[in-house]
Amino acid sequence: MTRAVSYRLDVIRNGACLTQLYWDASSGAPTIDCRKDSSIKRSMSGTFIYNDAVDLFSDELRPMMIIDGIEEALGIYRPTTVLDTYTPYGKAWQIEAYDRSWILSSVKTESLLHLSAGTNYIEAIEQLLVSCGIANAIIVASDSELTSDREDWPIGTAYLDIINALLQEINYKEIWFDAQGYAHLEPYAAPSAASILRQYSTRDMRRPSMGPELSGMTDLYSAPNVFVVTCSNPDNSAGLRAVAVNDSPVSSKSTLRRGMRITQVSSVNQTSSQEALQGYANRLRDESLLSDYSLDFDILAEHGHGVGDIIGIDHPELGGIYEEQSWSLSLAAGEMMHISASRTVVI
Repeated sequence: MTRAVSYRLDVIRNGACLTQLYWDASSGAPTIDCRKDSSIKRSMSGTFIYNDAVDLFSDELRPMMIIDGIEEALGIYRPTTVLDTYTPYGKAWQIEAYDRSWILSSVKTESLLHLSAGTNYIEAIEQLLVSCGIANAIIVASDSELTSDREDWPIGTAYLDIINALLQEINYKEIWFDAQGYAHLEPYAAPSAASILRQYSTRDMRRPSMGPELSGMTDLYSAPNVFVVTCSNPDNSAGLRAVAVNDSPVSSKSTLRRGMRITQVSSVNQTSSQEALQGYANRLRDESLLSDYSLDFDILAEHGHGVGDIIGIDHPELGGIYEEQSWSLSLAAGEMMHISASRTVVI
């Protein structure tokens, strides 16, 4: 079965498509990269033919993937670095662009930011988003409220840092933006079979196929298996403490498998509750499990990948539930998509 794949780059102004940017295939197609551990998760780079209708200071770029006539967005990006180049064929732009998190990283406090005790965490974050001109968001509500008045952040602090700090205090994921440009505010959840979004296989033809070459790595050096988190919020009469232990019999780093406790101690300035602090300690433990085994592989290019997606791998030796750590895609027909993922559960 064959499929027709092509790409297009729309220029977005005030939410509507204004025009397109084109690239010379001989100089290479644009690429999109996504990294879960970056504060700005998605980026795009490429060299494009000059278009005088485009205002790179305010317009946004939206790459599109077309498979058998069906169009899907691959993100919305703001140009941040533009290099003018000149060739015998005319002027071109070499562009580095980032998702809308770049707006949040560029807007900084101009005076002390005051948040009052009793303010709902998510409502406070929504207000920060709106003040940056970001109105589209997919939000999971929370009942958590600030336990004290807050003026933690010095003048010049990026809104992105403030938002992610507040999200951490209620054990939410870092903010990320999807293929449509929507911000996501959602609680952290440990990877599980129920959260698998896609499955790939090297032997089951009913599932999307993985490339023939795979590589994996195990990292055990100084790997902690006990996680202690403290919070010394001066508004609490007694400091809070949470402990999470990796005692899983299937984890090569666990206290059971290694026969010793390797402790990591960390602290946070604020937390919304003991429950949230324990959730954060559990999260550190869960995320440490991801580095037991990392897998790199290629698949047929496809849309729909977010940040840290949970995927299933069907392989005789490497099968399991994995979390995507990064992915990259070239906007060239016939090119494969590369994925790096870390195993969470062996199956």
